Amino acid sequence: MSIRELRQFSEIMRVLGYPRLLSVENFRQPNFALVADLLYWLILRYEPLVKIPDDIDTEAQRIQFLTSAAAVMSTKARIQCVLLELNQRDCLLSNFDLLLLFTNFSSI
Repeated sequence: MSIRELRQFSEIMRVLGYPRLLSVENFRQPNFALVADLLYWLILRYEPLVKIPDDIDTEAQRIQFLTSAAAVMSTKARIQCVLLELNQRDCLLSNFDLLLLFTNFSSI
């Protein structure tokens, strides 16, 4: 992702009311905890009563979190999610690459 797109994403999250400050520097290194927090916040903003596991300590828990998030977005928002690349990249996706797996998520 370009710096322009990262700035735009940070601005969108600020406008939506995301409680943490985001900068381009947050996306320089892979940070699954930040991505999981972003996804969890976006999902709760879209569907406040949904329950998804928020433990992401192990790889199995991370995969469970992502598949649960994908299932919620698929059923509630009819957004197609692509999670097949997780095994190929050993869960070392960059922050924005992981967010891009949730296609059309900005329509929230």
